[in-house]
Amino acid sequence: MPLPLLKIVQLTLTNRCQCHCEHCGVSGLRDAIGGELPLERIDAIFQDLRLAGCLVIDLFGGEPTLRPDLCQIISLAKSYGFAVSLESNGYLLDRDLMARLEAAGLDQIYLSLDDYRADRHDTRRGKPGSFDRAVRALELGARSTMATHVSVVPNSEEFFLSGDINRYLQFVQEHGAQMVRLLLPRFVGQSSRTGDTPLAAGGEQDLFSHVAPQFHDFVYVHTPGTKLGETNACTAKHVFCHIMSNGWVAPCPYLPLVFGDATREPVVDIFERMQSHPLVRLGGDHCPMRNEAYIDAHIRPLGLDKPYHPIATHNLIDIGAPCPLACPDCSPATDTARRPLAEIARELEQMAPEYRTVELYGGDAVLRPDLFEILALTPKDRGIILWSTCRSFPSDPAFARQLASHPLRAIKVLAPLWNPPGTDATQMASELERTVAGAATWGVQGIPIYLYVPMAGMAKVHDLVARVIPGTGIERVYGFSRGAPPLDNAAACFGRGLERIRLLWAHRGEQP
Repeated sequence: MPLPLLKIVQLTLTNRCQCHCEHCGVSGLRDAIGGELPLERIDAIFQDLRLAGCLVIDLFGGEPTLRPDLCQIISLAKSYGFAVSLESNGYLLDRDLMARLEAAGLDQIYLSLDDYRADRHDTRRGKPGSFDRAVRALELGARSTMATHVSVVPNSEEFFLSGDINRYLQFVQEHGAQMVRLLLPRFVGQSSRTGDTPLAAGGEQDLFSHVAPQFHDFVYVHTPGTKLGETNACTAKHVFCHIMSNGWVAPCPYLPLVFGDATREPVVDIFERMQSHPLVRLGGDHCPMRNEAYIDAHIRPLGLDKPYHPIATHNLIDIGAPCPLACPDCSPATDTARRPLAEIARELEQMAPEYRTVELYGGDAVLRPDLFEILALTPKDRGIILWSTCRSFPSDPAFARQLASHPLRAIKVLAPLWNPPGTDATQMASELERTVAGAATWGVQGIPIYLYVPMAGMAKVHDLVARVIPGTGIERVYGFSRGAPPLDNAAACFGRGLERIRLLWAHRGEQP
């Protein structure tokens, strides 16, 4: 299964901010989520995103310029080849900081400016003097090599009907803005606290008709390239995700549904989980947090008492298969299948139809004599992921062909590289070669293989991994460590929880 098209990742560096904007939900996050990711954790996430094929890192907040290591973070991101943008209120963007950001390699700044009148902007931002600071930053940005766009969040229809929108656009254009990003309010901030629906939900085009023609090419709606006459598509369904200040991953800052933790597992895996989940897929092609029906059906029932909602996935099914391994602290399941087919059938039947994939874990799936009966019960439009040890693959080619006839997205393979007493590097390498040889048998059938290798053994067998992976059909290599508490939402080996997983290599034509 190819890596998903995760191209843009928004990384929240801090929830701290000098402002208290009425349309922003970060104040709730600031109270609920403590701490910020240190530079070394951010580095690990950048390594992960580089392997995943990410192109753009958008540094978000709070106010990112409150991080004293902001320029280091930008330089680090640039060292991995990312384009880097920064979202800022401009309050701290004086001549010195702008020069340092430019020297660090920053490509683009999004400056928040909500009115062309100082008193109204400062009132909305809850910070006296913020207007003058933002205008100063805009003028400095216009004289730099960095692309400088202005973000505006209108708070009333009157802003359009009165012609203020055109006076605003004229003002920021004269002060050096290259383009304006128009952000209509979502169901966050005061809107969600009061239970109101977002401004002009469903009536956006009526408001946009009040923008003077000379500004049509100067304005885009949320996403660059989305013109006023077009409806902004939800990028979180296809190419975008948001990482909170503590590493939690959500579709976007306006849809605060937490699907995983980027400090403990690869962002690309969490992104795949989000793409398959009904709460993300049911939002439609456009912003779900401006969709009244979606908000009423799916967001309000979660409760409005906190600014984020951990989401459990329900497409993981324990099939209770035998297992030939004897991993430490894990009871080997070498007997016959432990779980009746009827129970598995019920779980498959009860699974929400909106899920794109089902993951069958719990032992070595190949050792279930009724495996193909289980696969036949899975809806044909749903991809299947299996776990196996690749130790007991039937020699009959017909088995592989029959397996490949089902919509298999991937087979996850555990390489048992633990280090019990008396096991040296040669024995560990032999175990790995045996596992990879088994996986290669499946890979030649066109079935993608994801290999999971204990991090404790990687240093001893790294060269072997580099030598044996090419040409085997293995598409991803993960390193893992065991521990407690287990990862939420992850099948994680054959049912045991994993403390941390890292993407070490992905097939893109390079060697691990």
